[in-house]
Amino acid sequence: MKTKLLAAALGTLLSGLTWAAPPHLPAVDPVGGNATLWSITFFDDTSNTHTQWATQNICMLQGPTMGTHSQGLWYSTTYNRWIGRYTEEGNQVHMIGDFWTGAGKDAMTWSKVTSKMEGYGHWQEWVEDGAYGNWFARGNTKLVKLGDCDWKPPVNAAWADLEKMALEESMRAPKRFRKDGSLAYPNDRDMLPLQ
Repeated sequence: MKTKLLAAALGTLLSGLTWAAPPHLPAVDPVGGNATLWSITFFDDTSNTHTQWATQNICMLQGPTMGTHSQGLWYSTTYNRWIGRYTEEGNQVHMIGDFWTGAGKDAMTWSKVTSKMEGYGHWQEWVEDGAYGNWFARGNTKLVKLGDCDWKPPVNAAWADLEKMALEESMRAPKRFRKDGSLAYPNDRDMLPLQ
């Protein structure tokens, strides 16, 4: 009886505790970092061989920490106005973003492999048409850390200012086109190479 009461009391005491884990290092972009450059590659899930489509470069900028999550911004240096946000907890990274001034959407979920500074996961991309979206691609993705970005965010910049500056930086990237002359998607297999 005493054992059951002790176990119940201990269970009640421990149920109110919150178990927090420190941030998993190395982070996608370290706190106080210079913005970290990564490549992201799309591999088509509808192909048995997971055919490689496009590779883009993105800069990750660390933002504030909320509990065990760190969050930040990302933008592309190789695709015009492709920009979004990310959250990171442990080795899990979740990214959302848009292109074509919001009509195109992306969602990526991937896990870091810290020994190689690579990551692997899934990438979904679609274009909104007000109903169900008129184009959709699902694929696997590989990310590789390349180093620091050329643009260095100012030290102690306010979050709202960083958002504006990241948007400006994203608009410096080139517009990308398909072989037929139409605008390409960020993961487009028919995208012309950068000149």
